Amino acid sequence: MNPIVRTLIVAAALLCLALPGASWAAKEVVLYSSNPPEAIDLVSKGFEKKTGIKVSTVRLGTGEAMKRIQAEKDRPLCDIFWSGDVAVLDTAKEFFMPYRSPQAKALPAGYIDKTERWTSTNTHVMVIMLNKSLVKEGDRPGAWKDLLDPKWKGKLVMANPEKSGSAYAQVYGIWKLYGWEGIRKLIANAKVLDSSSLIYKGVAAGEYPVGITMEYAAHRYVAGGDRNVAIVYPADGAFLAPEAAAIVKGAPHAEEARKFFDYLLSKEVQDEIFRQFSRRPARLDAAAVKGLPALKAIPVLKTFDLMEATAKEKEILKQWKQIILSK
Repeated sequence: MNPIVRTLIVAAALLCLALPGASWAAKEVVLYSSNPPEAIDLVSKGFEKKTGIKVSTVRLGTGEAMKRIQAEKDRPLCDIFWSGDVAVLDTAKEFFMPYRSPQAKALPAGYIDKTERWTSTNTHVMVIMLNKSLVKEGDRPGAWKDLLDPKWKGKLVMANPEKSGSAYAQVYGIWKLYGWEGIRKLIANAKVLDSSSLIYKGVAAGEYPVGITMEYAAHRYVAGGDRNVAIVYPADGAFLAPEAAAIVKGAPHAEEARKFFDYLLSKEVQDEIFRQFSRRPARLDAAAVKGLPALKAIPVLKTFDLMEATAKEKEILKQWKQIILSK
């Protein structure tokens, strides 16, 4: 090689190394996520293919992820968290950095933190799931209030709100509608299990006639051809519980994290997640999915307030536990 050319190449390399932020390492983004592995793979592989940026994923529960992010606050190892209950992220938002994605313009009001430290990615619709082989068509509950009837005692199953964020959202919704008397009647009728997954699995398997669960979980059985499973959208108002993503404050790969955030919130990706996994996007312009009603067609409890739910969580769970112990 010509000595002059060699000298120019070496000089250019040294100049690159001297530039702030320059690195020869491959670009990457580190993701903490509580989502199902197949949903994580869909987004991660699509992002890598589109951008060339590697996604390193650590899968763990929302609560565990928040504890880890807090423990790592002085030296963050994670760039982005996706996704957990908005209420949980809101209480931990001091550990996240402000970022408003251009994609956020497609979201409803209230689905972005006022300080822009979290942004909703999807929303869970709380529904009644039933096994048609165990419940006659004329006996099907049509509203939450129907589940408070003593005839459902021992036939209704739900998750423990002390261990499940989605179950707490369900209990808060019943409390908003029917107060403590409604909660007492619910507790009197329901068998309370420790895991949300036991609800939809148990109803689908015919272990329980009726369960309180999330739309996406029940619909996957319907979409899979299970003719015994039916979804009821309660006439007194389904509960909407959005989940969110956030970029960690001091993220080591902040630029890559913002790109991942934008990709995750994009209509193309949100529609594909909805199509494959029935997880309803937060976007108002989400495409329809066969077998599921448009969100605007579902009766929704308008007074369901996520921030109030967060503020009252300790009080409601304390009272819940007292009622359980007094049975």
